[in-house]
This record gives sequence, structure tokens and C-alpha cells, in this order.
Amino acid sequence: MHFIPGLNRIVYFSIIWLLVCFHGNRIDAQNAAGERPKIGLVLSGGGAKGLAHIGVLRVLEEAGIKPDYISGTSMGSIVGGLYSIGYSAEDLAELNASINWPVLLTDNIPLRSIAFDEKHDYKRFLVELPIRHKKVMLPSGVLEGQNLSLLLSGLTWRTAGIDSFDHFTYPFRCVGTDIVNGEIVEFKSGDLALAMRASMAIPSVFSPVVLDSNKVVVDGGVIRNFPVDEALQMGADIVIGVYTGFQEKVTYEDLRSLDRILSRSTASYGIYDSREQTKKVDLLITPDLSGFSSADFGKNIEIEIAGEIAAREHFNELKALTDSLKTFHNYVKPLPLKEKDSILITRVYVNQLQYNDQSLAYGKLNIMRNSYLTKDELQAGIERLFGTLYFDKLTYNFQKEGNGFVLNMNAREKPPASLRFSVHYDNFYGAGLVLNYTRSNFLISGSRLTIATDLSEYPQFRFYFRKYTGQRMNILAGFETYFESNLIPGYLEGEEIGYTKQNHLTSVLSLKNSLSLNQIAGIGLLLDYSAVYPSKAMQALYPEAFNYTRYGYTGFGLLATYGLNTLDDNLYPFEGTLVDINLKGIYNPQLSLRYLSDTIDTKPSLESFGKLSISFDNYKPLSPKLNYNVGFSLGLSTDEYIASDYFFVGGHKNNLRRNQIAFVGYNLGEVVATNFMRFKLGMNYRLYPNLQFEILGNALLASDNFEHLTDALFTFDKDALHVGYGGGFSYKTPFGPISIFLAGANKVKSLTWYISLGYSF
Repeated sequence: MHFIPGLNRIVYFSIIWLLVCFHGNRIDAQNAAGERPKIGLVLSGGGAKGLAHIGVLRVLEEAGIKPDYISGTSMGSIVGGLYSIGYSAEDLAELNASINWPVLLTDNIPLRSIAFDEKHDYKRFLVELPIRHKKVMLPSGVLEGQNLSLLLSGLTWRTAGIDSFDHFTYPFRCVGTDIVNGEIVEFKSGDLALAMRASMAIPSVFSPVVLDSNKVVVDGGVIRNFPVDEALQMGADIVIGVYTGFQEKVTYEDLRSLDRILSRSTASYGIYDSREQTKKVDLLITPDLSGFSSADFGKNIEIEIAGEIAAREHFNELKALTDSLKTFHNYVKPLPLKEKDSILITRVYVNQLQYNDQSLAYGKLNIMRNSYLTKDELQAGIERLFGTLYFDKLTYNFQKEGNGFVLNMNAREKPPASLRFSVHYDNFYGAGLVLNYTRSNFLISGSRLTIATDLSEYPQFRFYFRKYTGQRMNILAGFETYFESNLIPGYLEGEEIGYTKQNHLTSVLSLKNSLSLNQIAGIGLLLDYSAVYPSKAMQALYPEAFNYTRYGYTGFGLLATYGLNTLDDNLYPFEGTLVDINLKGIYNPQLSLRYLSDTIDTKPSLESFGKLSISFDNYKPLSPKLNYNVGFSLGLSTDEYIASDYFFVGGHKNNLRRNQIAFVGYNLGEVVATNFMRFKLGMNYRLYPNLQFEILGNALLASDNFEHLTDALFTFDKDALHVGYGGGFSYKTPFGPISIFLAGANKVKSLTWYISLGYSF
């Protein structure tokens, strides 16, 4: 029975009264016993369109409607499930406004939540192929729903210790679809967060929820997108339904794409079943969502408002129902479940791991037995563990034990190895192919091996082996070897006059303390090799300076490092801070020198030397689309130094290598110095989410020694001052970022182009 808008209040009241008094045998029996008829609220699925339920709930509260039972599917299960445990319509509206839905419904992890030693490689590859049992596999193509699962678990802490959904503020049911047996799965007890996640496991988008080997659950909308029967079976006498699912009628024009055809085909039975379920609803609210799709989470507020508008059209009917039920005096308003600020954890249990060390999970979580645990503390522990990138998904639930709870952590591991690759190009080094092989548990349990190479005219290679250790798994023991071949042009008044080739090899045996996900400090034993090979043009132009074919050194020393990275993006940050400090000392290096002429007998000696480099960058938003960034870099060297390990200043940030300092306006390596100081100031404007415009200015002081550098700074020596400026665009594509930048400087006449495509090494 559906109510007709436009009748006056007396007619509304009469209809509702007749409905209450004569709606089936159940109500007749209740009237005889003087019992209040029970109201069931049914919320359909619909993806983003299901956010309209929040607006409907706001109007139901204003009208005084208090449901006795709630049932929901997919997004209806999330809204209904949270409402059933005591969240008000206003609470849900605040959540809707604060949640970043496009990020929540992906597996994208913010860079700030990635472990420091994994940040560099994060999102730097076109393709990642998992390797399991020595076989290369294709990516699954579905989302694990990690962000969604963690949010739902955090929002349902108040249900800890409550197994039956009948014991919620409003008894609740949600439904999923078992794709093994082709049956409806009705969730009425257990972990509410898991039930809601299963009900919203959209096929081909989210991974299914595996309850056991015989029950694999996906979105309930596949079979039952509008669970009215479930509300009736709970005991509802009057059903209020809110339907935000698939539109009833579509045309051929609406289905002229593969994704729409597949989506409609998958939901065909659910659409038919919803039509049958609708016939059992007493008051049906159908928001006008014709201008929205199930993926329009970016229009979350507009969809919520559409639900409120639709419900207000039925406000008089709803109010009449409330008034009619006031004649029954046996109703007691249920109290919301109490929120829990902390939970007493008696034990922590992590499921058996196949590829990783069990102690890694417990150490990173760092949760003590028989202690109170807050949401923030648990979230921090999960972030530390998930930030290692060893896991696809981490979920949890609480199990009652005595006066406290067992924290059950379910960790789904990533395949033990992966093969990744990307391509890149820039107008200085040319094109290259980057290959990356990563493997867990190599030789030692809990270890991680990374081998990467840049196949290009000037190749690079990196070998990195590390293992977490320590009680809290915050100590990183590792060995790293890095090799690169560089081109260092020589310039005269901005014109290239020749070049020098450089080879560099560094090996470090290090011990680092992971102070947090975004901060690390360490020390290491260092083996350094560096050599330069001048071209014949440089030898001809400067015969006294380049009277050799090879000039370099090999030496052992110590390295101390500190890093801080709170950026939101590696390549195009909009907010955050980046700090990089390196201090190295080389003891008694061995000179590697080959002269052009065999007649030169004297061989210069090389004393121990040291080098300090500091880099600071800060990005801060001025508006949702505009930000500014400031930066400072400092490089200092001892007086005893070697040319093959100088600082090379110039070039854009996207193609830098070791000892290279970005400076727009100059070509890469146009300024060579042992001591320098650089300042920069820039602004970025995001025209679109993936397209931004950047302007940047930088200033540089460079000198052969520290005394001359400080003199130039305090006397403001214009001859030693270099100023560069420029602007350009960067665009993120599915194949990698594209950057085009044009710059000039005060000491060169011509402008310089910087062009880069893809992900650099």
C-alpha cells in the first residue's frame, strides 16, 4: 500500500490508523494484546546513490519515526548498520561530509602511511606483476577494500562484546550473495564491520569476503538489493522502504557501453527481486537520482540532499504514522550503544603467516597484553604494519575474554615476490627502461630484497637487502649497493663545450632506526668509488686541467643519515615536508689516476675528506587548488677534496642523480662546486586533479671553500649569485607523469627546456 501525497492530515491519520489496525493477522493479534505495531526500515543498495539514505533518516527523525528493525544491502547496509548501533542522522551526515570517498573506495595508501624505506618505489611503476610459486601472475584487478574495512572497524568499536545484531539499538540485518551456492546470506550476528563490508563487495570491483571454504560472499544486490522480506521476518508490521537502486526502465541508448551492459546483466536478478520486494512495502521513498550514477561519490552531499527532498514529500504521512502510534504506551525509546574510548586487550592474535616473519607483525603492531587500547593506538599500529607493503589487507575484530577482549588480527600477505617495470624519457639522459624485482624472505626470514636497474645509455643499478629487527621491529639492518653512469657536460657562458663521463659506486652496510613511518636515522660503513673520464674536447680545450684519461678514488668511511618525509606525493607534492641530511667521511682514500702522457711521474696524494649535504623542502596549501613551496639546500666539503665527487648544480627535479642539485635556469651540472647554498620559492596551481601549473624561482651561491661561501653570503656578492626562474605544466597520465618546464637565469642568455615523461629511477 502506497500513500498518495496531497491528502490532508485527517485523511493521513485515518489511513495510517486503518493500516495499523487491520494490516494482516500480525497486527490484529498485537492490537488484541495492546502491543505497539513494529516499524521496519529497509534501505536498498545503490553505490553512491545509497548516500541518499542519510537525508531520508534526517527527515524520519524530524517526523519522530523510530524504527524497530532495520535491514539493508550494500550502501544501505553501511548507513543502516551504523544507524542501528546509535549513530544519528547528523552523525552520518558529518561522516559523509568528512570522508574522502574516492580514496576510501580504493586501495591507495597515502604516502604518509608508507614506511620510509619503501616510499621511493611507491607508485613509481607502470605495471606490477606478482610472483607466486615461481610463476608470474596477472594482477587481480579487484580492490581489497583495506581503507573501507578499517573505517568500518573503527566506526563499530561500540559493538565489541555484542555478538547478536538483535542487541543493537535497533535490531539489524544485512544481506550478501554467496557466489558458491548462489544463495542469499543474511548477517544477523558476528562482526558488524565484516558483514557490512561483505554486503558491499561489488563483483569485479571489490574482492569477495571469504567466510569459509564453502561460502564466498559478494554484494547482496546481486540477488537481493532491497531486503524487505528480512525486515518482515524480524517482526516488522509496517515497512518503510527507501529505494536507491537501479532505475526501473532503461533504453538501448542507456546500455551502449560494455561496463553498463555487464553491470546491468550482473544486477538483472536483483532488479527483478527488488520489484517483487517493493510490493511488500507500506511507504516507499524513491529519491530522484536520475542525474547521478552509483560511482558519483564526489557528489555525496548533493545525493544526500536528494534523499532529504524525497523524504520531505512524505513528511505528513510519516508524521501521521508517528501520531497514530502514540496511542500505544508500551514503547520505550532505545538508547544508543555507548562509544568506547578504549578497550582492554588481554591478548593479541595474528593469523599464521606464510611468507613473513610472525614477529614482524607483533613488533610493528606493538600492542601490549592486559592493557587498554585506543582507536588511535590501534590505527597507528596497523599503519606501521601495513606501511611495510608486505600485506594486501589487514582487518581485525574483538573476541570477548574475561573482563577484556582478544584482538584478532587477520593479515593477508602479498605474494612473496613481484616484478615491476616502467619507462621514462627526459631531454638530457634520453629514454630508459626501469626493471624492479622485489622478494620477501630472501635467505633470512623477514628480510626483503630489491634489485633494480635502469637500462639506458647512462645506466643505473641498485641492490638493497634489509631486515627489520628489534623488539618493536623498528631497527632496519641492511646492505645497499648503488651504481650509476653519468654525463657531466662542460659549459662556457651557457654553451656546452664538451663533457665528462662519471662512474660512481657506493656500498653501505647500515643500521637504521625507523623513528616513525615518516622519519628515519641511521649510520653505516661506507665503500665509495668515483671516477671521471673527460672527453677529447675537454682535454683539448683545457690540457692542463684535464691531462688524464681517468681521475677518481676508492675509499672506506662512515655515513650518517637522517630523513623526514611527510609529503602527500613523491613526484608532485601538494602538502608536507621533506628533509634529507647526509654526512660522510672517507678515510685515507686511494687515488685512481691515469695520465694522458706516460712521462708524468708525479702522482698527487689524497688525504681523508668529508662532505655534508642538507636539503629541506616544505609544501603548504593556500587553498584547495593553490599551494606554495619553499626550499633550502646546503652542501659543504672539507678543503681536501676530489673533483669526481663535487656537487653538480642545475637541471630539473625529475631526472636528478647522485650529487646533483636541482636549479631551474641552468642545464644539469652547469655549476660545479664543493660548497653551495641554494634557496627556492615556488607556487603550484592545480587546474584539474591531474594537471597543475608551476612557477619557481631559485637563488644560488657557490664557492670552492666554506670561507668564500660565507663571505659571498654576508657581503651579498653579485658575482657569486646565480638566480634562476621558470614555469611549466605537469600532467599525471595512466602511463606516468609528463612535465614541461621552461626556465632562464641571470647569467645565461638563452632559455632552457626541461621535458620528462614517465617514472624516473
